[in-house]
Amino acid sequence: MAAEFCDRVRIEYVRVPMRDGVEICAKVTRPDDAGCFPAIMEYNPYRRLRQPLPNYRDEYPPAVPYLVERGYVAVQFDARGTGNSSGWNTDIYNLEEQQDACEMVRWIAAQPWCSGQVGMIGKSFSAVVQWQVAVQAPSALKAIIVRSANDDVYTEWVYPGGCLRPYMFDSYSGNMNAWNFAPPDPDVVGDRWYEIWQERLQQSAPWGIGYLSHPLQGPYWQQRSLSADYNRVQCAVFVVSGWSDCYPTALLRAFEHLQCPKKALVGPWGHWYGEEAVAVPGPRIDTRPLYQRWFDYWLKGIDNGVMEEPPVTLFVRRYSRPEARMPLEEPGDWRHENEWPIERTQPRTLYLTAAGLSEQPAGESGGDDLCYRPGSGIASGIHWGGGVLPWGMPLDQRLDAPQSLVYTSDPLPEELEITGTPRARLYVSSTATVAYFRVKLIDVAPDGTAKLVRYGGLNATHRNSHETPAPLPPGEVVPLDIPLKAVSYVFAAGHRLQIAIAGADFQNAWPTPQPATHTVHRGAGHTSQIVLPVVPAQDAPLAAPQLCPLPPADPQGLNVPDAYSITQDLAARTTTARLEVTTGDTANQLQLKSRFTVNDDRPADATLQATAHYHLQRDALDIEVHSEESTSSDQEAFHHQVHVRILRDGQPCFEKDWSISVPRTLN
Repeated sequence: MAAEFCDRVRIEYVRVPMRDGVEICAKVTRPDDAGCFPAIMEYNPYRRLRQPLPNYRDEYPPAVPYLVERGYVAVQFDARGTGNSSGWNTDIYNLEEQQDACEMVRWIAAQPWCSGQVGMIGKSFSAVVQWQVAVQAPSALKAIIVRSANDDVYTEWVYPGGCLRPYMFDSYSGNMNAWNFAPPDPDVVGDRWYEIWQERLQQSAPWGIGYLSHPLQGPYWQQRSLSADYNRVQCAVFVVSGWSDCYPTALLRAFEHLQCPKKALVGPWGHWYGEEAVAVPGPRIDTRPLYQRWFDYWLKGIDNGVMEEPPVTLFVRRYSRPEARMPLEEPGDWRHENEWPIERTQPRTLYLTAAGLSEQPAGESGGDDLCYRPGSGIASGIHWGGGVLPWGMPLDQRLDAPQSLVYTSDPLPEELEITGTPRARLYVSSTATVAYFRVKLIDVAPDGTAKLVRYGGLNATHRNSHETPAPLPPGEVVPLDIPLKAVSYVFAAGHRLQIAIAGADFQNAWPTPQPATHTVHRGAGHTSQIVLPVVPAQDAPLAAPQLCPLPPADPQGLNVPDAYSITQDLAARTTTARLEVTTGDTANQLQLKSRFTVNDDRPADATLQATAHYHLQRDALDIEVHSEESTSSDQEAFHHQVHVRILRDGQPCFEKDWSISVPRTLN
């Protein structure tokens, strides 16, 4: 394909044949100089491979033009069956795609412009796939930078705590249907676009089928997950996340278990690179110099001292009032640590008692009853914002208190830092054989405002295993170990700690099917408790991190959903979340709409309707891809129907339906 020259870089598109004849479309951005350079690989299925922007420094992700100007080659490509690559795609993170990535590492290393040293970078999907390449240990892969990735696709993304995430169907699956059934871009592919598209239309399938068809942990998820064996990774690893993102827990856990050279950075941010113009909450920093130092050391052999620095850099958060939108800035401080988990941690146990949270267990047996309501949790927000980033954040948690068991401490006499993984140990019983428990750690300000700090949830039938769940014996007391998300947070003096327990988290866990009354037990051998990782100050404070600050995000640039609401029908006893989002420009526009409804009287009957519309316009081409999905449950099964129809120049040119029903497996 044709190459384009800018003032300092050369951009060209190539098609790389795989072992089975599928051609991967790659965009190569390299210094416009003779010589060999280390290469950085990034790939995803999100249709980002388009004609170069007028200013190459605006290319995404921001690290690409930055690194190329500093002596690296960037190789970005579309996963097979997506974007501008040929082939088809029926499943996220499929084995063929994983094998392609290893072939691409070898191909890159063998190119005349490459020094033979290869790294990887990427966020979200582009971060998860780095694990899938690294565990195969291609010899040329020397270092990776994993920005916002799960380490276990089952527990950290699709089925947290053993319950299906509604997000998989209110946003993600419809989005991917619309993109995966769209044609490649003729401006990039040329005349072969139609041939590639027809093969894709005939062979591809909606990804949501795979999500629902594998409701339990097992080989399907393990072959996609790092957690099956962390020791497989041999290259150097730099993990980066944000406390307002979805994956700091997974990345810090990966950091803890990896045996390779490693480094970790966790800032305050959501699902953005720290240097993106819309990265919130701040403080924003430019992470690109950090990436360059990492790659300079591992790919160029420059002894810049990066491995002599403390390996962990954290932003320690402090209280701010909850808002529906991520704030532009959060209060807190940057700090280095020498390890994770932190060795000086002093675990503190707080017990659930009739009087609230106490450092002494209840002296006599007792319990608190909780009526299960599937619509509980309207103030919890969407886990990491879902499809409405930066909206859908947790609100004042007092809204959820009437549907929760709430235990509150006395005011703190002095500030208290918790940094690590809080763990709830609950003793519960239920009238149902299937039940879900959501635990929230809350900071209560002197004025009563209740801010969500961290949370965790568990389908109690998964209390011993995500592979082989076991029903709850009705009325029998069982212990539950529920880890909350990792945290670094300072509770101010005068504030109170609060634990809230509910039987649902409406926007984040598909409701369990049976009406129920749960009981949380305390005292007399059933001492329900929360163990907090309390961290005192460093005896000899480490030097402060040297970071490149950036100004706060521009609020005018933040995405605003077309519609986002939660309504409760008190007569019908239903709760409904509605979401509408439009992204992209007129030439590449995606519109998402969804409606999720649960019923407090019939918890088995939940319904999620979602549509996605992708519009691709080029000089001689006008394509509209419409995806319509229905995902629902009853007492016996989950049901998923997908209808995809495509218009070309306003006329129907493709239509297909898929339908599956999957028996409920104690979920």
